[in-house]
Amino acid sequence: MTRGPETFEGGTALLDALARSGLPREVRSWVTAALWGEDALTARLNGEQIPDMEPEPRAEGGHGSAAHVRRAYLTGIRVQGFRGIGRPAELTFGAGPGLTVIVGRNGSGKSSFAEAAEAALTGRNPRWDAMPTGWRDGWRNLHYDERTEASVDIRVAGDEGSTRVTRRWTGDSVRSARGEVVLPNGEVAPLRTLEWGENLVRYRPFLSYDELGRTVTGRSAELYDTLTGLLGLSGLAEAERRLAKVCDGLVRRRDRPSRELRYLLDALRASDDPRARQAVQLLTASYFDMDALRRIAADDGPSDPEQHVVLRRLRRLSVPERVLMSDVVNELRGAAMELAMAAGSKGDHAHGVVRLLEQALEHHQRHPTDTTCPTCSAPLGADWARQAKAQLRALRPQAAAVAAAYDRAEAARDQARFLMSPAPSWLPPESELGQVWALWESGADISDLGELAEHIETVGRKLRAAAVSARRDASERLEDPTGGWAELAGQLSAWLDEAQDALAAREALAGAEAALTWLSEQAMALRSERLGPLAAQAEQVWYRLRQERHIDLQGMRLIGRGARRRVEVDVAVDGVEDQTSAPGLLSQGEFQALALSVCLPRTLVEGNPFGFLVLDDPVQAMDTETVEGLATVLAEVGRHRQLIVFTHDTRLSDALLRLGLPADIRTIHRDAMSNVWVSEGAA
Repeated sequence: MTRGPETFEGGTALLDALARSGLPREVRSWVTAALWGEDALTARLNGEQIPDMEPEPRAEGGHGSAAHVRRAYLTGIRVQGFRGIGRPAELTFGAGPGLTVIVGRNGSGKSSFAEAAEAALTGRNPRWDAMPTGWRDGWRNLHYDERTEASVDIRVAGDEGSTRVTRRWTGDSVRSARGEVVLPNGEVAPLRTLEWGENLVRYRPFLSYDELGRTVTGRSAELYDTLTGLLGLSGLAEAERRLAKVCDGLVRRRDRPSRELRYLLDALRASDDPRARQAVQLLTASYFDMDALRRIAADDGPSDPEQHVVLRRLRRLSVPERVLMSDVVNELRGAAMELAMAAGSKGDHAHGVVRLLEQALEHHQRHPTDTTCPTCSAPLGADWARQAKAQLRALRPQAAAVAAAYDRAEAARDQARFLMSPAPSWLPPESELGQVWALWESGADISDLGELAEHIETVGRKLRAAAVSARRDASERLEDPTGGWAELAGQLSAWLDEAQDALAAREALAGAEAALTWLSEQAMALRSERLGPLAAQAEQVWYRLRQERHIDLQGMRLIGRGARRRVEVDVAVDGVEDQTSAPGLLSQGEFQALALSVCLPRTLVEGNPFGFLVLDDPVQAMDTETVEGLATVLAEVGRHRQLIVFTHDTRLSDALLRLGLPADIRTIHRDAMSNVWVSEGAA
């Protein structure tokens, strides 16, 4: 079995646990199939044995691979012609940890820088998907039409220079950008050479106000997927979901016959057919005789088998289509008109002479010793043949149009005769359709083109009407040729198939459920183990953000699977524990703080290759005390990672200055012509 993209992405711990589990081989094969993917599970459902899984585990960021991470830092953003930025504008940053706060009023170009940076790296921005058509049509800057471009400079640890990633828009769509990468050595390469695609999703180094709002109040499955991906558990979650889906399917297959048996018995008891009574006895007996029931279900023939065959053939019987008949009639009448126009003309006379001469020459060639015409006794010697051939050459051009008319007429007759094929041998001649078909077939002896067209038109209508009536009658009689038993026999046969399938499903379900139980226990333990440090960091962030509020963040849990997967955020208010309905307890500002508590720690995961995080307007809806708490949190995270914060709220920069926290504070400006520039310090 070849290792594929759906192979389980966890470490050796799970495989070692599976090997040491003592589970029967049957159960282990279900676990292995779930880890390998959909195809392996399908094969397992079909009865194939899956060998124990022994591939080398794939390295996961943040779990055993931190030593190999070459962390990247953002050293510059350059934008032109994009949203609120017209002429080229640039931001530069140091290649390392630190907090940079860029303050500017609404409309100053802050979000344009943030979205341009994300677009350069990823080609899209989640905010675009929710934007109205007017925004999507007007995303280019109105004051600058030379070039629409966004570039970011990334400094990767160990490189001697920066890597520049550029997106340039050439079409009308916001998604029409083409990207390129300029490596530190000056080599130009496509974006895929960076191999950041999966990490940009898992560790996403961009966070906007809208995303923060969706973190806690949005679809919980989205946060679940984000965290499982961040923790390297996506493969395990998918394996658990796949196996649970298989178990659900097996349960449905196992229980379906039991649910449907009562309806089948009611239908059988309502029938007068002796076979139905016999089936009821067998279905309600203490011993389930599958073979006997199969024989009864197979006996679904009608009382008159030969008549049944005729009815089935009648139901499928086809006659010439109306369009085909109309085409042949039109051709016959067209050919007849051409012949009528040619009659009595010079060409018609020439055509007659040509035919006589051709016949005479053909006779002369077949009988060279016969020197007289068999019709008029004229001499047919060599001189006559030369004269006849010369006369033919002279007359054929005059006779060409008439010859074409005769050829068309003959072809039309052939089409008509082909159309009037004989009636099928099995069709009863005494039936209405048989009589009409005999009349239809007799038209093959008509030579006159007009009469032939009239015959096809009138009798063809009758033939089609009789065929439709015969097919409808046959279909109605075939619906119930056995007084209702055929339908019951079909129901019994289908139920027996389901019963046979249910036995196989019951046998497979025991092993699959045992495998799911084991896999779910392992998944729960792994989720708890890996989420623990992240949850602890979230609690520390929340502790600083909550200030004087008596609301405690008690932890996060990844629970459920499939459509029911979610992240449970546990909070307690005023010392009352076990209150897990965070959306019903918090204000908008508290939502924002809670979302930051959940999202900020992901940038600190050791396996994260991005040493930077861009936050766009994280301060909205927060009160002054929470903003001060945020200032301390951002400064602390800035000691370990590069944080770039865009905000319109000067309270954040004021808090940083008042508390003496390390931060590079800048002010962004924009004039009426979309010229954007940045100055050092707060405004």
